[in-house]
Amino acid sequence: MYSYRSVFASLVFVMGLPAWAVAPTEPPQTASASTAAAHNNPELRTFVQRVWNESPAVQGAHAAVDAASARSEGSASPLHNPSLELDAERTDINTTTIGLTQTIDWSDKQGALRRVADQDVLVMKAQLEQVRQDIAAETLAALARFYTARETQALARRGSQLMSGFANAAKRRQIAGDVEALDVTLAEVAYGEALMALAASESELAEAEAALQAVSGLVDIQWPALPDELAAPPDAIDPSWLEGLPELIILRRSADAANARLDLAKREGRVDPTIGLRAGREDTETLVGLSIEIPLFVRNDYSSSARAAAHDVVAEEQAYRDAYRRANARLSGALGRYKNATRAWRAWLTTGRDAQREQMDLLEKLWAAGELSATDFLVQSKQNIDTQAAATALNGQVWEAAIAWLSAAGQIERWLGFETANNALNLGASK
Repeated sequence: MYSYRSVFASLVFVMGLPAWAVAPTEPPQTASASTAAAHNNPELRTFVQRVWNESPAVQGAHAAVDAASARSEGSASPLHNPSLELDAERTDINTTTIGLTQTIDWSDKQGALRRVADQDVLVMKAQLEQVRQDIAAETLAALARFYTARETQALARRGSQLMSGFANAAKRRQIAGDVEALDVTLAEVAYGEALMALAASESELAEAEAALQAVSGLVDIQWPALPDELAAPPDAIDPSWLEGLPELIILRRSADAANARLDLAKREGRVDPTIGLRAGREDTETLVGLSIEIPLFVRNDYSSSARAAAHDVVAEEQAYRDAYRRANARLSGALGRYKNATRAWRAWLTTGRDAQREQMDLLEKLWAAGELSATDFLVQSKQNIDTQAAATALNGQVWEAAIAWLSAAGQIERWLGFETANNALNLGASK
């Protein structure tokens, strides 16, 4: 016969923490300690690499780098090609000449163009790294939400099974005269509520998996598990994190490119002479000629282009200052959120989790001794289940806060164990 003690055993099983959600009682004290945990998770690293390979955004950024590199290679070629002239005239005097002219890049415009192209390559590489980190952060956040939704759904399913057994047992005990009709009604209402919660959790799980498939571009795969450890929040912000952010590197390189364009605009206002050499025959006479062509910048001295380029430099520098402020504020906010979330999670591990287990033990003893009514037992048991659901949600919030912090600090690839693109792509962190 179905007993309340079996119901209680099921309830105790429901209270078990999910394996993926368990954090160490003593979280790592330094980022490097938790980084090792991520390094030892090749499955997650392979998953993120596969997401990058499947991502149109990442592939498009790679194509942009290749295009910029091709333009940089082209900028290494000389700026001006020589011109060949042929001239033949048949009159009383037959004249035939051949000439060669060449414009001299006297002010090294080609060098300025090369510097602009090189900076554009660095900008594209920084944009590629920005896309990679954004995709990785979005994927990891979606993965954390998926696991939170899956555990919530499993908890709701076990809760519905528990409430079903409880309602059936209440009906049998009512027939035996052990409980009142009101207790049976309450049990049935609780079962209906559990079914609604299960339906809602299943919908949330489906949405979470759809979102994960959308961001990763992968379907019908075994999603990798998240590490058991996370980086302990640092005490303060390391300035090097901000200096290494791809979004700030993009703006610094854009400012460098703007300076290179300013230099090019100034050189555009300088004269590039054209030298020509001509030779031929006029009847029996030999002709040799030398010409020099110098453009006169009287209608357009290109000074407006130089002024515009100077303003572009100022605009890029101010854009960097604004972005630095925003990145610093975002990093501070992400770090504060992560500290608060981990503080709450530590409190749960230290006191809340044990208190929850003690509550279950006490409920079992009181019920076995007959000192607790079915209604009180049901209400307090549901409260215990709700507490576990809240703990699962809190663990998900800790993960999302951690990912947001890693993203704001530009540390996602390092945490995953990848060589940072700042080194692999030679982006550099200094201006």
